[in-house]
Amino acid sequence: MSDPAPHSAPHYVPRSALSSLRIKQFMLLLALGNHGSLRKAADELAVSQPAASKSLLEVESALGTQLFERTHSGLTPTAAGRCAINHAQSIIGSVRRMKYELDAIEHQRQEILRIGLIMGAVTGAFCGVVSRACADRENLLVEAQEGTSAELMLKLQSGELDLVFARSGLAIGQPELEVRELATEPICIAAGAQHPLDTGRLYTCADLAGYPWISYEPKAPLAALLSDWFDDSGCAQPVIKLRTTSALVTVATLCNTDCLAMLPSSVFKHVVADDRIKKIHTTSTLSLGDYSAYWHRHSLRLATIRNVLQSTV
Repeated sequence: MSDPAPHSAPHYVPRSALSSLRIKQFMLLLALGNHGSLRKAADELAVSQPAASKSLLEVESALGTQLFERTHSGLTPTAAGRCAINHAQSIIGSVRRMKYELDAIEHQRQEILRIGLIMGAVTGAFCGVVSRACADRENLLVEAQEGTSAELMLKLQSGELDLVFARSGLAIGQPELEVRELATEPICIAAGAQHPLDTGRLYTCADLAGYPWISYEPKAPLAALLSDWFDDSGCAQPVIKLRTTSALVTVATLCNTDCLAMLPSSVFKHVVADDRIKKIHTTSTLSLGDYSAYWHRHSLRLATIRNVLQSTV
């Protein structure tokens, strides 16, 4: 989908409207400067393209000038746009530094590292980082939150997170991010231990089409993988009974329903020990591919990030 065609310049309002600008709008300017595409910028910020377009018009109105030339091939910053992008970068950097200094005040002498991770990284790379943090850095507090790749990358850009484990390929057009490739994550189909499907059989997608499924938010990679698998197999889309980003909610639901769900194999291995769920074998090989560690190259916690990442492969 191409960016929208040129349109008339926005209706400008007094510069007092500057007070209405938000951090996410400054992040939009950075994304547009990096990508030159409204669609790609919207994807990076996990918003719709119309929402990104509206936000850009609001910024231009607040600043009283046109920031980008709109063409059929994308967006090119004007001289004013380049100026605004530079200041947006400075503003976001200041917010990151403020957060760092507030952490220092709150935690005094204790180091803190905020990590975001997708479900597939919980029992892999993340465990290695925590293990190293516990063994080598007695004064380090790790705060972790699970989410989708899009959510976590947005928080990394805004400074809410220091290190993110998410799907590979998300730093394209973002030169301020550093990346380390980690692993390939196979995906399996999971069911509750009492589910009627037999673990000793191989099932096709069509065999599983009649069961209800647990999935994730529509833009999440696992949701896309499930949808694509049914499409590629010529099956009607599965009936989704629950959407969640939580592995715990997924496992608990599997244990109490006849639902099926896609789970990263590492997560499955972590919870299968108590026989609450079982693996349903299929004729298809399912994978989301590699995932990576991402961090900001100018992070104020750069030394800590590089230290704890020494345990990853």
